[in-house]
Amino acid sequence: MTGNGTMREFTGKHMLAIMLAFFGVVFAVNFTMVYFARHSWTGLVVENSYVASQEFNEKTAAMEADAALDVHPDLTVEQGVLKLSLHTKAGEPVPATAVKVTLGRPSDDGEDFTVELAAGAPGHFEVAKEIASGQWTGMLSAELPGHGAWSRPIRLVLK
Repeated sequence: MTGNGTMREFTGKHMLAIMLAFFGVVFAVNFTMVYFARHSWTGLVVENSYVASQEFNEKTAAMEADAALDVHPDLTVEQGVLKLSLHTKAGEPVPATAVKVTLGRPSDDGEDFTVELAAGAPGHFEVAKEIASGQWTGMLSAELPGHGAWSRPIRLVLK
């Protein structure tokens, strides 16, 4: 086939433009992914996964022993006061000392905090603490007479 159209020569400038466009798209996508990964990081679960794996069986046994106790926590926030009630299934108060609550956002460690609650009525503890609305996760710990250290993971949703 012959024609009067002119064929353009493929030069190094064309190849350079194609390569720059290709790698420009690759870099743009990668930087976009990095941006979203950095701004949606859910937090570090453990500092050292090898050490955590070595402690897994002991921690699991301790959590099972704590769960077997008839201790049920109720954690609430009312008018800037964090309130905790420890009771048995029958509703009887559970005495405790050194009651601490550690709370943090599931997606960020910027607002994490730990507070020690003061004892009020038997089985009731509280501390004045303003807590922003949203979802919180953490750990409740206390010293129980006759058992020693006790802890329980907790979740708190404030509207």
